[in-house]
Amino acid sequence: MHLKHYRIFIISLALSGIIVAIKYFLHYLDVEIITLGSLHTSVIAGTFFVIGFLLSATIADYKESERIPAEAASILENMYEDACSIHTNYPDFDIRKFQKRLLKVATTLASDIRHNQHDAHQHIHKLASSFSEMETAKVPANFIVKLKQQQAQLLRHLLRVNYIQRIIFIPSASVLAWSIVTVAIVMLLCTEIEPFFAGVLLVAGISFIFIYMLLLLRVIRTPFHSAGATRDDVSLFLLDDAVEHIKKKKL
Repeated sequence: MHLKHYRIFIISLALSGIIVAIKYFLHYLDVEIITLGSLHTSVIAGTFFVIGFLLSATIADYKESERIPAEAASILENMYEDACSIHTNYPDFDIRKFQKRLLKVATTLASDIRHNQHDAHQHIHKLASSFSEMETAKVPANFIVKLKQQQAQLLRHLLRVNYIQRIIFIPSASVLAWSIVTVAIVMLLCTEIEPFFAGVLLVAGISFIFIYMLLLLRVIRTPFHSAGATRDDVSLFLLDDAVEHIKKKKL
């Protein structure tokens, strides 16, 4: 397993170590000017609340993103199976041309999702040419309507993913989260906690959790990264399976 898969843990641990070193330095200079009190509990609880609120909202989009590859792969395979059945009953319909167009959609979909491109978006619209060819081949309208509905679902999934990839849920709340985490950590650094070593462990633990949660929030805000970039990336292997299914099925 590559170390980059544990990037959040390593960064959080390193930053927590730096905070502990600062705590030792401030203790050595005897500048811990704040006395431990009930205010600390309120600030830390409030910080957890704000970060938890942001995580709960962001995870909802992340969970939706996890469903989309399966739904998109299912639509691609169903469209191709339906087209093959249509070709069996209406041989004038050019199934190979439809196969090529659908493969273009399937192979560019993952790249569009990860890199915010627009190739798949265009190829989805180009499927309309095959629907016109079906009309020429006297395919019943209800078959064509079903395929058009699947085309619309595929486009909706793509647009939804692109939106999730690009937006930041309440940007001002993210700024607030970083701000209050900074305030909470600075307050702990300047607080005299006895016994000292127990206080150091407390500061290290709280700092690690805060930093880890903020970094995790930043990662899951973008569900699809470049392949292998993070361990928390949503996998698109089902789209690859759909491509193989379309390629290998005998016509």
